[in-house]
Amino acid sequence: MRFTPLGLWLTIGCTPIPEKVDETCQDLCDELVMVCGFDAYPSKESCTQGCAYNQEKGADTQGQLECVQAADCALPEIVECEHAFGPPAEADE
Repeated sequence: MRFTPLGLWLTIGCTPIPEKVDETCQDLCDELVMVCGFDAYPSKESCTQGCAYNQEKGADTQGQLECVQAADCALPEIVECEHAFGPPAEADE
């Protein structure tokens, strides 16, 4: 099963908060929350928690960051970035 950004946001409520979020997640969430105002994340903190969770599951957050920046805040493209660079499907099983 693959999470969309909204689906991911709904699951992080049960996810332990990572101790430290790396710079790539910070940059990705700056783009999603601060630049694009992406509604799936109510705050940058919720985004970074979801990003750290995805990293633990094998997501390519650097690739996703580059993809999201190229998407220029277009929602369909941002969702495609999550599908292309999010955690592998077997990571959710």
